[in-house]
Amino acid sequence: MTTEIWDEILKYGAYSQEFDWFALDKKGYLGAFTAVMNAPIPVKIKSSLKDYIQITHFIDALPKITVSLLSTSENGNFSSWVSYAEKGLFAFDFQDIHRKDPKNQYDLIARPLVPLNLRTMNIPSSFLDNMTTLNCEFEKGDLKTENLL
Repeated sequence: MTTEIWDEILKYGAYSQEFDWFALDKKGYLGAFTAVMNAPIPVKIKSSLKDYIQITHFIDALPKITVSLLSTSENGNFSSWVSYAEKGLFAFDFQDIHRKDPKNQYDLIARPLVPLNLRTMNIPSSFLDNMTTLNCEFEKGDLKTENLL
């Protein structure tokens, strides 16, 4: 992620490219969210490029620990979401950009058979403090955008 792309996302949103961001739910499970176009992105995600890069590097380095279960009935290539789920993340996509009647939600595309819980891992509290925590439970499925604020 370059500073120029980051600045563009801050100014316009994820209009020009797909933007993956990450958050915890209230149980400590990790979620990956794919934003594009006018997809809502929590303010805390956009507050620090340094924190975003640190979190992204952490996610990239996670090994495959489980199998992925598709949670969508849509057709398509879901390999990116499957890869996140195989690392233990719940993987969501903002599919409203493809709908005539938006649902105002991120759709759960893939879920891990065994979810990764960051609160049970030996992770520095300073790292967890930089993570966005959403007041929801990822395992329940689709996430309404009002839960992002």
